[in-house]
Amino acid sequence: MKKRTALIIGLSAGGISVIAGLLATFGYLSVMVAELLTVIAFPIFVIFIALWWNAKSGEEDIPFIGY
Repeated sequence: MKKRTALIIGLSAGGISVIAGLLATFGYLSVMVAELLTVIAFPIFVIFIALWWNAKSGEEDIPFIGY
């Protein structure tokens, strides 16, 4: 996985959480559904932003970090 791909996935997951919260605030989405989307998207956001942060610039892939 490239550094840019990790950033795009991480920011997309963060964006999903923010948009779900805004839609719930304005009444377009159930609060329970917004909470569920945030609970699912937050770990994805954290993992992929951490992968982006640790990746080196260039053409190399992100090294395997283990389980």
